[in-house]
Amino acid sequence: MDGKKGSTKANYELEKRKYVIGGAAVIIIVVYLIRLFTLQLISEDFKISADSNALLKRIQYPARGAISDRNGKLLVYNQPAYDVMVIMSEQQGVDTLDLCESLGITRDWYERRMAEISDKKRNPGFSSYTQQVFMSQLSTEEFSRFQEKLFRYPGFYIQKRSIRQYNYPNAAHLLGDVGEVGPEDIEDDPYYRSGDYIGKLGVERSYEKALRGVKGKEVLLRDAQGRIKGRYQNGKYDEAPIPGRNLTMSIDINLQALGERLMTGKLGSIVAIEPSTGEVLCMVSSPTYDPRIMIGRQRGKSQKLLAADPHKPLLNRAIMGQYPP
Repeated sequence: MDGKKGSTKANYELEKRKYVIGGAAVIIIVVYLIRLFTLQLISEDFKISADSNALLKRIQYPARGAISDRNGKLLVYNQPAYDVMVIMSEQQGVDTLDLCESLGITRDWYERRMAEISDKKRNPGFSSYTQQVFMSQLSTEEFSRFQEKLFRYPGFYIQKRSIRQYNYPNAAHLLGDVGEVGPEDIEDDPYYRSGDYIGKLGVERSYEKALRGVKGKEVLLRDAQGRIKGRYQNGKYDEAPIPGRNLTMSIDINLQALGERLMTGKLGSIVAIEPSTGEVLCMVSSPTYDPRIMIGRQRGKSQKLLAADPHKPLLNRAIMGQYPP
């Protein structure tokens, strides 16, 4: 009997040790897996940080398509401009007062713009590791002055772009204009990101997808101080932008200008159509405005003035007005 009891007790102790050892093994494995998962996350964060420090991915914007009249006269073309870009994760130790003075902006404007960039509701897809448009459409003179001081402002870069130019003070309602995208444009089309331009009215809006082209990119290698050393792997991962398509309109700009002169000081519209083809030769809405006031950073101010005008020059009376026969 004593032998059986001793054997049973020994078996019990053995089973107990098995459970203890098994439980300890499970705990060790769980701790190991948690540690491995944590290290993987940390290493991924380091990888993202290292990649963003070593490489600069810069968007290459395509040339927007030109617009001509039926006789080949150039109505709308592009002119070089420059955007100030910022990478938020690198924007450290910058003398903001000096930066504001260099760009001719106020401290309030600077803080408001930074808040807009970081607001994911206004700027869907925001990342602190990618370039964001801080200030758009610097002139060549403004660019030259700012370029000399750029080394003082880590995290800020210059991006070459183009802005629209209009050869004639006519056909504003037909041609429309180009402005910065809004949150709804970004949500509706993943092609756009904050700071991009889009056709707002007229032909620029109606033929946006044909005129805008396709963006490209270049991947640049940087040193520890953030200075650009050249193309990464000799441009292996670069993608050239595809220019937008040129557009030829059916209108005759000389006939359009004549119609606008005839309607000076009047409210109404003139539409001339080629009977054999149905092509529109001119479409005049009066009062009108010079499309050249709707380019660059003055666009917002000009639009407000036009919208406040009691004669409603923004209204295209040729297609939106109702008149007795």
